[in-house]
Amino acid sequence: MDSGHTSATIFSLTHDLPAPRSPIAAPGGGLDAGRLAWGHETADCGIHWIGQAGARLRIAQEISEKTPVHLHLDGAAPLIGRTLWSDGSEAGLAFDAPVDVLGMVARNLARATAERRRLPRIELRHTVGVHRGGDVEHLRTRDISQGGVGVEARGLAVDEAVQLTFDGLRPLEGAVRWIAGDTAGIVFAAELGWQTLFPWLRGIQQAPARQAGGSELDGLLQDKLALRLDLPGRVREGVRWWNCRIHALTAQQVEFEARQGFDPGTPLWVALPEIGGGPARVVRARHGRTLAEFRMPLRDSDLRLLTASRRGA
Repeated sequence: MDSGHTSATIFSLTHDLPAPRSPIAAPGGGLDAGRLAWGHETADCGIHWIGQAGARLRIAQEISEKTPVHLHLDGAAPLIGRTLWSDGSEAGLAFDAPVDVLGMVARNLARATAERRRLPRIELRHTVGVHRGGDVEHLRTRDISQGGVGVEARGLAVDEAVQLTFDGLRPLEGAVRWIAGDTAGIVFAAELGWQTLFPWLRGIQQAPARQAGGSELDGLLQDKLALRLDLPGRVREGVRWWNCRIHALTAQQVEFEARQGFDPGTPLWVALPEIGGGPARVVRARHGRTLAEFRMPLRDSDLRLLTASRRGA
């Protein structure tokens, strides 16, 4: 989904270890180069995939399992680890310590000329809101680049127009480019600049782990007449949008769960399925859940519409 000069190496923000590639997968070209050292031997290699916990290399030499190795990359201290597997054309490594993958990407960006400065494909497991007409669904991403995103999805159609909402970015227009099994590739209508995408990825990498939300019994909205829901929604703070799950709702208040934490008093726009939503202000937050109060109460007709939609789901 990219154009221009882009590394074919996949950089991963997951904690996965590398598995041998499928026998039917074509060997990639344009891989970032490295040099692997073990014992008294060294060999040039290409980096197919590299993540926080390990790497998959193209290397025309078989190396014994669990061999201590040093992976040398330009401009960085060697990465120390051991071999997981080797088949004479590729090898999988496990690192002894977590690797700053985006730090490697940043060094590559710094060395590139302005006209060739592009992000490679980044493997990422993250929630994205996919909007089609009045419907919205929260899907998991597989990878993202400046040109588009791969998602885990069923029910999408090739050439279908969609709007995408990533936590902390403006909404993006796109279209489904391809479908393979349960995965779909969506191309952005306008490419994301690396100046936008890289800081967003760094923010995801540095975000603390989110605490699990509480049960309905210890929820923030205790009104017995509240609608108990589990519906996708969106929250806007300033110019940034965040995906959320709507858990409870009355005409005056809404309880939702989002990756982003919001301080009491923060003004928001809460977008609700079917009925649009409206401006609200945060009352309190706990365990990843937020309770906000609408500035103007929702209409009874809107609540009836949402109730009917929920029953028909």
